[in-house]
Amino acid sequence: MEPSKPQEGAGQAGVLFIGNDLMFQSKISSACRQSGMSLGVIRNPKDLGGASISGAPRLIVVDLGLANLDLAEVLASGRQIWPTTKWLGYGAHVQAERLDSATELGLDVVLTRGQFDRDMVRVLQGFAE
Repeated sequence: MEPSKPQEGAGQAGVLFIGNDLMFQSKISSACRQSGMSLGVIRNPKDLGGASISGAPRLIVVDLGLANLDLAEVLASGRQIWPTTKWLGYGAHVQAERLDSATELGLDVVLTRGQFDRDMVRVLQGFAE
């Protein structure tokens, strides 16, 4: 299988989305446009190190529900590449352990999927400034 490549304006991403949910990606894309930021997408978290993105994204959004996600590894790799970039993780409210683990690992913002979906534009606008 070919590794996933950054998509959708990934050259200078204001937001880098690590996830493979196309419907939610569409919502994030729309919210980014409303917030005046571009969106880069990486479908497989293991491809983060090879992302062809110039400049540091302002925000990396991680779908904590990804089956192949080793958040500690992704976070360490990402912070090595972009040390000043903020991180937001979201996941299902029933996956409390994953949400707690993301907080313990040091993500800047951890939300349930419902919270992020409801407040997405406002949340992203906060990182656009």
